[in-house]
Amino acid sequence: MPTIALVGDLFLQQPLPDTPALAKVGAALRTADIAFGNLEAPVSIRGAPTEKWINMRMSPDLLPEVKRLGFNMLTLANNHLFDYGEAAFFDTLDNLREHDLRFVGAGADLDAAWRAQVVEIAGTRIAFLGGCSTLGPGSAATNMRPGVAPIHISESYHVEPSASLEQPGSAPYVYTRAWQDDVQRACQAVADARGSADFVIVAMHWGVPPTWRPRFQDGLADYQIEVGHALVEAGADLIVGAHPHSLQEVEVWQGAPIFYSLGNFIFHHNRGPARETPISRHSPYTLNIKRRNRQWSETIILLAEVAANAVHYKLLPALLDGDGNPQLLQGDEARAVIERLAVLSPQAALHYDDGMGYLVQGGARSESQSDS
Repeated sequence: MPTIALVGDLFLQQPLPDTPALAKVGAALRTADIAFGNLEAPVSIRGAPTEKWINMRMSPDLLPEVKRLGFNMLTLANNHLFDYGEAAFFDTLDNLREHDLRFVGAGADLDAAWRAQVVEIAGTRIAFLGGCSTLGPGSAATNMRPGVAPIHISESYHVEPSASLEQPGSAPYVYTRAWQDDVQRACQAVADARGSADFVIVAMHWGVPPTWRPRFQDGLADYQIEVGHALVEAGADLIVGAHPHSLQEVEVWQGAPIFYSLGNFIFHHNRGPARETPISRHSPYTLNIKRRNRQWSETIILLAEVAANAVHYKLLPALLDGDGNPQLLQGDEARAVIERLAVLSPQAALHYDDGMGYLVQGGARSESQSDS
């Protein structure tokens, strides 16, 4: 029975420590046939920072650390892959190939960016795709340009005059809608993968981090639900999200789970020039990149066990330490993470038992294995 381990954002700035806590994390990842996560930066020493608020990159010397921990499949569809330009982008693809790390979500053109990786394990063919709605400047792949697999989003803002009169300075309500031609292209990629695989996994880079959301609009952006449902209806069996740097709710749609955000998984302090570009210097926003709180540090390892007639989902709770490295939780701390995620997830039943969570649901595509 194939097992897939899925996590959120990976961003390394120094070698991983040789600690018992991290050894347990690696052991959990290596129990899976495939460990899949979002690589949140270009891997290169070349290029110059593009005009963005935050620029991130990783040294190629750190790729063996990613592989040593157990990862062998990555999505590159995120808002930082073009942070150091096209040369660093192509360096990233070359460096991953050199280290025998498969990837999805980016390529030399739009077709390459949306091309699935299909892996056969014990007679079961599993397809991986990556898409991105948080697009850095110039990063969206087209038929004539390299980049990430894009689903662009349009925004509109609603201001209620009576509320503004009473609460001047309040944030407007933000409506979001996906570009329909991009959604159709993404759904075609899913349908194509469905035709050559038994199980289709889509990683989406989307959503809004907690500090960027108005308090009264805390939760999912409209387009996440729109896109997630469309991808499931096109044939996706599992969708996993990243980018909000915190856990977001779980939904089951037409029998397929959507984990809207798995949170940070390894997220080191950025050593790059956070204030070097004109955009950064003149931005009205501020961010203490050394400050961590519980919301940004809780995460899970999602284990998907793909059986012949069902998929069993287990959730291993973890917490990032002060350096941004994960450690598995136990006892009351583990229970608390699963219970908080359950409260966020009215459209999915999550159950905690003996150190881990289970997705408890029926349907043709998945069910729980809560007695294991």
